[in-house]
Amino acid sequence: MRPAPSDIQSRPVYAPLCPEATASRHWLVLEADACPADAGAALVQAFAPVAAALRTWSVGPLALDGLAPTALPDTAALAAALAQAGPFRVNDRLYVQGTEPFIWSVAALARAAGLAPEQLRLAHAGSLRRRVWCTHCHGVTEGVTTSTVPCAGCGRHLLVRDHFSRRHGAFMGVMVDAEAPGQRPAVQEVFP
Repeated sequence: MRPAPSDIQSRPVYAPLCPEATASRHWLVLEADACPADAGAALVQAFAPVAAALRTWSVGPLALDGLAPTALPDTAALAAALAQAGPFRVNDRLYVQGTEPFIWSVAALARAAGLAPEQLRLAHAGSLRRRVWCTHCHGVTEGVTTSTVPCAGCGRHLLVRDHFSRRHGAFMGVMVDAEAPGQRPAVQEVFP
């Protein structure tokens, strides 16, 4: 069951990745586990016009004909690769495709490496699992698939809101039974 469209303005809207013709250097980062098998051809076609100026990395092993990504074991290795790729210029672009927790983690790494938010293009692919940030203890719970979840930090039962924080790269979680202790709605699987 896919979540219903939201009226909350903070929720990111993602477009398919395509290179900007005015950019001079391009980096494409893919989450291997979230890259569908049929995505390779579309990405190769989209990035063909900038192939000479494109560097492709995958976090995890990934075979894509025509892109030949350099496989990195984890986001720490990606952070090191970004540091080596810099310094970045205003007309450089970084394109990222993967699950929401992944793409927003990479966005934070890119900002730390010197890229501005305007230089990033993010595209969601794969699972809808969420990263949830607790508004009470500021802890993070990963891989959330349900409408409510116990916080990994403080143990409170959190309602997973549709409000997204770009700063935290996570959806907000608020105590579900704050006003009526012990009264919790049924847990529903909504983010497969």
